[in-house]
Amino acid sequence: MTRKYTTLEDVALAAGMSRAQVSRALRGDPGVKPETREHVAQVAKTLGYQPNIAARALVSAQPDTVGIIIGEPTNPFHIQLAQAIDAELQRVGLDSVVSLRAQDDPATLREGDRLLRLRVAGVILISKPRNKEALAALAEQLPCVYLGKRVNHSNVSTIDIDDKSGVEQAIGHLIALGHRRIAHLAGTVEISARERTAAYRAAMRHAGLAANVVMGTHDVASGRRGVDTLAEQGEFPTAIFASNDAIALGAIDRLKGRGLRVPEDVSVIGFDDIPDATSEMLALTTVRQDVDQQAREAVAALQLLAFSTVRKVIRKVLPVSLVVRRSAGPPRN
Repeated sequence: MTRKYTTLEDVALAAGMSRAQVSRALRGDPGVKPETREHVAQVAKTLGYQPNIAARALVSAQPDTVGIIIGEPTNPFHIQLAQAIDAELQRVGLDSVVSLRAQDDPATLREGDRLLRLRVAGVILISKPRNKEALAALAEQLPCVYLGKRVNHSNVSTIDIDDKSGVEQAIGHLIALGHRRIAHLAGTVEISARERTAAYRAAMRHAGLAANVVMGTHDVASGRRGVDTLAEQGEFPTAIFASNDAIALGAIDRLKGRGLRVPEDVSVIGFDDIPDATSEMLALTTVRQDVDQQAREAVAALQLLAFSTVRKVIRKVLPVSLVVRRSAGPPRN
């Protein structure tokens, strides 16, 4: 169940006062009667209200620390993105607190509580929480920048990528090489994974080809399992489009374990362009996300939300590009 944070408006409603009056009372404004301050403090305590540290910082001492919540620590791209964000924060003179504990939405909200206690100015979220209610609850307490999907909330900026274009480039490249049996090893939970699967189905339908989707998760083990599943289907595909590079690397490992060559027997394309994709041994053709650009945009968006006197919510969709290496080639037959 999603936890609902108590907001200043909740306290004002329970106290029978305006939001501005409650805010002044909680700040200890000497212009507010002592008995009123005591009444408001008691109501806030009863409701479990925690003050929005970032908002308070705009009128007092500004914190210089930003939280980074990594949604999937086992996903190498998420780690790569977090490192780029941390480097960008350092470049603009900000510090970071990195969380690896957000395994699910409730855990993400607990991390939000911890970051509040650490007095961060705001938080950059990498693919978590997935539930809109959980994200809204977190955004009530802290300015948020979300990387991974578009969200409509007055305290959340979003930096997204054009997943659809990336998938179309990948499938278009395979079709141009002559492939017709193109399977998709999909992720499941992430919004980006679902969007990539939908784009794959649409691209195959547009080309008049049959889709073949094997569901999984964004990790190497899922790529290995996906190849095993494809082998059980009978006629093996001539190409595999993986929802991310981790799946692609697992797929290549299992293909070679089964005595199949890449790309001579099976072509493989991934998505992300993690550092391992560039290795001479793998030379993975993949859809590249520009992590440095995403980091710059995320930090700039948070600065506008948490540090600017004129707050501004940003919604950006960044382009992606296909990087052609050696893991994809013409089909053997």
